[in-house]
Amino acid sequence: MRHIILIILIILFYYLVKSFFSPPKASQKKGYGGTEIDDEMVKDPNCGVYIPKKEALEKKIKGQKYYFCSKECIEKFKQGN
Repeated sequence: MRHIILIILIILFYYLVKSFFSPPKASQKKGYGGTEIDDEMVKDPNCGVYIPKKEALEKKIKGQKYYFCSKECIEKFKQGN
């Protein structure tokens, strides 16, 4: 009986240590080749620069959603259209 209790305690200790040292699971998407993606990249339609979507300025123009790197690019894009 002691052996069974000892085995159970060893197994519990193993899983406790394993969960303590394993890296936390992130809620990130898997990209091409299994690499993790932090954020989607979007292209500024005015200057052509790619920026992370979460950092981009979102603007709806004529019912279409655009992403810009700066307020200046928004104004230049509006003038061109």
